[in-house]
Amino acid sequence: MKTVTTLSLLALLSFGCASTGDNDADSISINKNANLSRDNVDNVFVVDCLLPGQVRSLGSQANYLTARRPIKTSALDCEIRGGEYVSFDRADYATALKIWLPQAQAGSAEAQTQVGEIYEKGMGVEPDYDIAAVWYKKAAKQGYSRAQINLGYMYEKGLGVDQNITKAMNWYRKASGLPDDVEYVSSIELSAKNEELSSLRVEVKALEKEAEQYKKQLQRAQQKLNRAKKDEKTTKSDIDNMQKRIAGLQNALDKTQSGNVIVLQKEIAVAATRSNKVESKPSSADVKTVKMPPKEVRSLIQSLFAKIKERETNLQRQGLLIANLSKETSTYRQQLQKVELQKLAMAAPSIEILDPPLAVTRGKPSVLLRSPVRTQSIYGRVIAPAGIKTFHFNNKQVFLKPDNSFKVPVKINKNNVLVNLKAVDKQNKTTLLDFIISSPNLDSSLASIAPAVHTSLMSNIDGIHLGKYYALVIGNNNYKHLQNLKTAVNDAEQTAKVLKEKYNFDTTLLLNADRYEILSALHKLRQQLQKGDNLLVYYAGHGDLDKINDRGYWLPTDAEADNTANWISNVAITDMLNTLPANHIMVIADSCYSGTMTRTAVPRIDSAIPSQIQKKWLKLMSKSQSRTVLSSGGVQPVLDEGGGGHSIFAKAFLDALNNNKDVLQGYALYRQVTNEVSQNSANIQTPQYAPIKHAGHETGQFFFIPQG
Repeated sequence: MKTVTTLSLLALLSFGCASTGDNDADSISINKNANLSRDNVDNVFVVDCLLPGQVRSLGSQANYLTARRPIKTSALDCEIRGGEYVSFDRADYATALKIWLPQAQAGSAEAQTQVGEIYEKGMGVEPDYDIAAVWYKKAAKQGYSRAQINLGYMYEKGLGVDQNITKAMNWYRKASGLPDDVEYVSSIELSAKNEELSSLRVEVKALEKEAEQYKKQLQRAQQKLNRAKKDEKTTKSDIDNMQKRIAGLQNALDKTQSGNVIVLQKEIAVAATRSNKVESKPSSADVKTVKMPPKEVRSLIQSLFAKIKERETNLQRQGLLIANLSKETSTYRQQLQKVELQKLAMAAPSIEILDPPLAVTRGKPSVLLRSPVRTQSIYGRVIAPAGIKTFHFNNKQVFLKPDNSFKVPVKINKNNVLVNLKAVDKQNKTTLLDFIISSPNLDSSLASIAPAVHTSLMSNIDGIHLGKYYALVIGNNNYKHLQNLKTAVNDAEQTAKVLKEKYNFDTTLLLNADRYEILSALHKLRQQLQKGDNLLVYYAGHGDLDKINDRGYWLPTDAEADNTANWISNVAITDMLNTLPANHIMVIADSCYSGTMTRTAVPRIDSAIPSQIQKKWLKLMSKSQSRTVLSSGGVQPVLDEGGGGHSIFAKAFLDALNNNKDVLQGYALYRQVTNEVSQNSANIQTPQYAPIKHAGHETGQFFFIPQG
């Protein structure tokens, strides 16, 4: 693996503590004495840790022991600090609640939010959205912005509460901290709650319970399969080593015509029978030899042959076990997929407005135009799991593009124009989205309509401290067990270059990195990042997406196709983001990344608003924590057949960065990349951009600021 360090070590995932409420700085504390090795690399994963109480003095007469404190930190750090935790891969609903529930019941907003996330995730049991919403409300009322974001998402999706896009956006606004004179505008995604299916809720509940049982069975079978494959690999290695030892002993025996045989001491099996006639003979450097009678050498060889035969018998049994476990795993996966498809078929279509951004005014989503225009184009996308049947704009049918996107022109002939969108899927489930386009007073003369004046964000960034910028850039071409890729290394090298030279990032570049090297780099960044820093993580390489469990994985160079032991799950990466002290983190994945929210939780700025409002918005967003991901929409880099040596996604990303001359918001980057990728991939790829769920997003934005 080649490692190139530019300036200083890059920051892998920045996570800031900018929310209001009882944020405990110790909850993201990292012990810098935590040493990491290949043997304990799994200990970098984040766990729920219960630290011991501290002995404190009360005046000069008495000491007392404080209550035990729950924190999120790495297992390595928890061990050093004497904490109690359950291993990352064994943690579940009960063990996590044991850590956080007492503090939540005592009124800690942070703990209440953690408890809400435990119920929302499920963690080995069926998610309980009703209870999750109760805990989020408790923390949100205390002004804890992370809980406000989570609660907004529950209202947006109708999870545990009645679906209400207005309440969702109001909670997002509260989390952002925007004052009354700054509108909260964003994309909006709406999916009907399927009230017509209310009679089937019992059936849906049964399907969810059945799916959870299959998930547990699949997980147990997969764990057994992984252990069996590991044992098989060890057995094969043992046989190979013993065969090499036999060859060495046989070679030494063949070279000896009379007397004792000189053999390397390491070739002698510890358990082999040896006579007292074996004599040690010092040799040069670290190589030691011994003298053995030929009879003893032959006996040792026969002993090794016997052990090989025993191992080969074990190998046959292991092969049979693996075959049975593989079949069992496949059966559970098929059963789970069948159930999940049944659930999916009940989901209504969703409509997302990409541009222009919408705000909530007088209880209804609205587009607020800053100056009069003749027409306003609406850009959006429809997502229909069951397939789209029809789409209407103001009662007129509109034919969607191949990627289910749309562009409709709205004639602005009065101050408030109502827009009605209707999507119907192939199972006749319907989603309606209504909003208003609000325009300033219109003059009867069209000639009086002047274009909006747009102000550069760069002109308002002065005086706003955004902290240091770091980047961890990973590009994997050469795989040990998987098909090699062609562009990932070049994509990573060029990304690191433009981030350093144009945007002044401290970058760390990892090329052809294995699991240990990636996790080790993340661990170092965890020690290096400071509050207020910014981190970008770029990954180009193989990935895997389990759509049934909504689990994504990055595959390091030592990953195997049928063995997840060396895979790195997006869940683990998200948990790491949750413990980093940096303020803004953005993941760029030319692969997959699962576990996201919607873009409604990402506030946007209109360049046409007054300069003083822009500056106020930038200042607030610079302080608010953000955790977002821009992914390619595929599971691995797709080659740009048009040339240039880059994947389609990487080329679009690099073009956006290289051509940019202003402060570039994460959402604006997404729109530019999406447009280019859609054109060059014939709509095969659709990049995704959203906040990362349960990573601590608090409505902030990631900004790219060109230097000079």
